[in-house]
Amino acid sequence: MALTKVTKGKGTHTTVTFTVGENEAPSAANVILLGDFNDWQTNDSSYRMEKKNGAYVKSIKLETGKRYEFRYLSEDKGWFNDYAADAYVPSPYSGIDNSVVDLTALPAKKKPAVKKTAAKKSTAKAKKDDLKKIEGIGPKIASILTDQGIGTFAKLAGASVKTLEGILKEAGPRYTMHKPGSWPKQAKLAASGDWDKLKVLQDKLDGGK
Repeated sequence: MALTKVTKGKGTHTTVTFTVGENEAPSAANVILLGDFNDWQTNDSSYRMEKKNGAYVKSIKLETGKRYEFRYLSEDKGWFNDYAADAYVPSPYSGIDNSVVDLTALPAKKKPAVKKTAAKKSTAKAKKDDLKKIEGIGPKIASILTDQGIGTFAKLAGASVKTLEGILKEAGPRYTMHKPGSWPKQAKLAASGDWDKLKVLQDKLDGGK
């Protein structure tokens, strides 16, 4: 397996070639490349990898300066990772990692500096809680909630289930399977420090439901 990166011109985009070598795929069936760049859409035939001399190859153009999670999907054997990926991160599914292609170290086009005339804001970092202590929330979902301004137990406790469902839906189809019905109740206990009561509640839950 291999990831080949080529950046040309102004450097705003990089062409990444994904290669699964001969005998590295789980079978001889078709393989689809899926990831953040195509919203993990399994019905997107344009990301089907081409067979070349026994290997599977697909080149796509990605924005430089970002990290992209991805995996391969064999049409008859299911999902598998790239052993030559730049990194691996936990997926929303317990015990399963996603591969990562990292374009952050590549030179990206610099934006012109903008003069700041506004008053200086406090440099103190906003307090954040470890949302992964809530049953049903993993690293990726915790990051998504924090980006939406829900980075503490108190804010999660005050969020409605409908709001949380909307955030998961907006994040992509692979997150809609998660049910946030109990998250505010769990967060309320965590915010007040009632860890024993939280543990009792979580023992009754199944994946946060």
